[in-house]
Amino acid sequence: MNIIQKQKYDVLFLIKTTCFSKHDTIFASNGATGIYYPKQNKNMMPKLEKILQIETSSIHVKREVTPYMDYPLHYHPEFEIIYVEKSYGVRLMGNHIGNFSDGDLMFISPNLPHVWRNDQDFYKNREDLFVDVYVIQFREDALTKDFFNLPEFSHIKKLFTLGQQGVLITGKEHKKISELIKKVFKSSGVERLSVFLTTLETIANNQEYNLLSNLGYTNSINTTDAERINKVVDYLMENFAKNIDLVEIANLINLNKSSFCRYFKSITRKTCSQILNEIRIAHACRLIVNCDDTISCISYETGYNNISHFNRQFKKITGLTPGEYKKKYLVVSN
Repeated sequence: MNIIQKQKYDVLFLIKTTCFSKHDTIFASNGATGIYYPKQNKNMMPKLEKILQIETSSIHVKREVTPYMDYPLHYHPEFEIIYVEKSYGVRLMGNHIGNFSDGDLMFISPNLPHVWRNDQDFYKNREDLFVDVYVIQFREDALTKDFFNLPEFSHIKKLFTLGQQGVLITGKEHKKISELIKKVFKSSGVERLSVFLTTLETIANNQEYNLLSNLGYTNSINTTDAERINKVVDYLMENFAKNIDLVEIANLINLNKSSFCRYFKSITRKTCSQILNEIRIAHACRLIVNCDDTISCISYETGYNNISHFNRQFKKITGLTPGEYKKKYLVVSN
């Protein structure tokens, strides 16, 4: 095993393989040691694990440049700021499912289950597709206990509450916040803390955002449940365009059909069919705005054999018909 320490940015990673060749690609940033990813076979990519919290920093900051996102649905006790500079796919946040693309910017409070999953194109060895993401993680007591209880941080405490639903940051402050996140990554010491607090303040003062999940999803899932739900989500993400058999899905986690349906809804507060339709419609939205296929063709490509049923589900989830959705996108893009 090779350990590569990015000393400049106080980040330590473990590389699980040393199978490098002359075809390897090196991703490096600002003179830091590169992390290697073989270009030929994405199934053999080294995966990164943070194995040590560096004591010289009160917050954990990292930038990951990878062929695709391979994290499972997960949660953690830290607050998290995530800026996806380059990538696209489907985002799951609490009980929310929706598309994400370049520039996705989120603030998440502790223990809210979440995951970003790339579009299928990322798993086809396409060299033009990769992930570039910045992450800042910190605990509420990172800067000493009760630090954020000071009256000067009342607006940031409000942000911490909003983060329980997942805050999608939009609007005119988006660019400023994303640049601040990059500056946190590039800096160190007292400067890093100063820029970090400025970043938090700017996010807290921003009035243009969307709350993604309903309340009540923090601390709602344990490790065993997360592992079981991951198996189901993985299956749905990989097979949404096919006919889905609930018995087959139930078998994945060793339950019968009726027990599975009760269990799944108790954890996600949605039926498996609801989640499947949201995954399908999220993919359909991407196809509608990125290709010239007919609505009928897109309906079939996303697992619907009946276009009327597709249209009903599309409007139920997006609030628009497929045609209205496309027109709205064209107006925005122009």
